[in-house]
Amino acid sequence: MTIRGEGQSRDTPCEVWGVLNVTPDSFSDGGRFLDAERAVAHALTMLADGADRIDVGGESSRPAGKAYGAGAEQITEAEELRRVLPVVELLVKEHGARVSIDTVKGEVARACVAAGASVVNDVSGGRDPSLLRAVAETDADLVLMHNRGDGAVDAGNTAYGEVVGEVLRELEGRVEAAVDAGVDRSRIWLDPGVGFAKTAAQSAALLGGVREFVRTGHRVLVGASRKSFVARVAPAANGDAPGPGERLGGSIAALTAAVLGGAHAVRVHDVRESYQAVRVAEAIGVLR
Repeated sequence: MTIRGEGQSRDTPCEVWGVLNVTPDSFSDGGRFLDAERAVAHALTMLADGADRIDVGGESSRPAGKAYGAGAEQITEAEELRRVLPVVELLVKEHGARVSIDTVKGEVARACVAAGASVVNDVSGGRDPSLLRAVAETDADLVLMHNRGDGAVDAGNTAYGEVVGEVLRELEGRVEAAVDAGVDRSRIWLDPGVGFAKTAAQSAALLGGVREFVRTGHRVLVGASRKSFVARVAPAANGDAPGPGERLGGSIAALTAAVLGGAHAVRVHDVRESYQAVRVAEAIGVLR
């Protein structure tokens, strides 16, 4: 299937990556899947619902700000590995799942790739040189997400001129750093970083500009699922901000924009509904 957009095409179906947070404090589902057996059971449900890959994370990346207060607590490499490594091993070795590891730490990336993860998903954009070296020593893919500082939505981090162009230029710099560290350019994905160091309007603009990231020739991952920008763009009819579990409609709208823009994968919490939405969006894209 070839999905046609403005100036780009994608010759394979858009992948659905299911979010598996093995954390006590993630913004949406923290604490639900800390137990390895429960985490694997949830992953198997997501796979049955249409997930192509399970994105395992052991450290919350929620940024500081109005939505999440002080933001996530940083943890040691040892603690992160304690949380994620058994899950990665079980999913890959016992269930044959395709797995990515969501981490900013080099040793965590190295251990999880050795355990079978085939993608390292780095929300810091390769800030840790040891992570870039770890990926360079393997045949794993690398997702570089755009971020500034700790991702807080504050005046310093969100001072963009034209957000799509500036995010692209900053990501290009991170790509070159990864290539200089030995990562094969063809294995690098881009993630515009919706919700990280962006206002709600800037996040919406990035979703509308996904095709610009696709035009770089890199594969593109978009993660907008349940993020707080949805609540700001679309408050409830009574004016209240919908909580993470009440943002499915906005999340589906966001992933539809990403798919029509040519994104190669979307990272989602609600796999069954998102899988259906991706397939419909692809059908619409073929007709454009």
